[in-house]
Amino acid sequence: MSVDKAWLRPGMNVAVVSCPALGDTTLFLRLAWRLHAAGAQVTLVSAPLYPAREYLPDLEVVGDAQPDIVQLAEQHDLVICYIDWLILASRAGVDLLPLSNVAYLAGKKLPRQFQLEQRSVTVDGQVLAHAHNVICRDPKAGKTMVQWIDLYAQEVLGLDPAVPVPGLKALPPVAADAERRLAIFPTTPHASKNYSSRGFRRLARELVARGWQVEFVGTPAEQASLQRQYPDFTVNAFSDLKGLIDFLRNCSVVVSNDSGGGHLGSLMGLRTFTITRRRPDFTWRPGFNPLNSVIHPRFTFKWMGETVWRPFIPLSRIWRTLHKVNP
Repeated sequence: MSVDKAWLRPGMNVAVVSCPALGDTTLFLRLAWRLHAAGAQVTLVSAPLYPAREYLPDLEVVGDAQPDIVQLAEQHDLVICYIDWLILASRAGVDLLPLSNVAYLAGKKLPRQFQLEQRSVTVDGQVLAHAHNVICRDPKAGKTMVQWIDLYAQEVLGLDPAVPVPGLKALPPVAADAERRLAIFPTTPHASKNYSSRGFRRLARELVARGWQVEFVGTPAEQASLQRQYPDFTVNAFSDLKGLIDFLRNCSVVVSNDSGGGHLGSLMGLRTFTITRRRPDFTWRPGFNPLNSVIHPRFTFKWMGETVWRPFIPLSRIWRTLHKVNP
């Protein structure tokens, strides 16, 4: 698909407005990096990333928890904004739809009530076709969300996917024992996605027996509860994303449910294992590097309206893979 890149002149001011969820945040960061690599001056609006802004010197990072989209549209040639900010503004009685230089991105579905497909996004009088869009256009296509955001950058914005993105910079040195440290993220905001604590304890003990240093990671609110579930292990919790990045800098592997921890680990170049009941090529698996594996059940069955899957997760795939690459 050929796209005219004439709209993107060197030094053009573009704002990328992310959302609070960590997994989505990594995708909007990827898009901001692609725009920067193409020559734009990029402002990334992200409250979670603001504490880690020293690791993002190529971007101007703004930490507004409630971004002012109207002001951003006045100050920038183009704004690419997470759809939820449009929804929240509408509920508050603020009409953002007349802002013609604001493009809205959703994960998988655009709200019908806004009729965004019928609205144009223009930059200096040039129309950006399909700028209002979803990141994942076909959840059964087997692509990761990273591949989908790159396709949006290529097909809608005309950016060259072969140009490397900057990545995190000025990170602290890697610890000497990082190669044998593994982080487990045992929870998500959705209990139905979570693997069992019993299963994670079994995995952790098996890995320790094989020479790995295993630590768990949760939110500050759940740290005490997780420590009771995993009394033989260190449970970490960080007040901001910088603390989490600094910790993962000293790890080589992340094991998680379908959660932001896996996406951040993948973004940082770590090997990841994602435990899920879904198919192995599900869209929201980590995809920032080739060292990402999905651990899914050998089979499932329905019982009283619920899917039974946790007893059938082949944990041995994790320690066997690690033994092959890091004996």
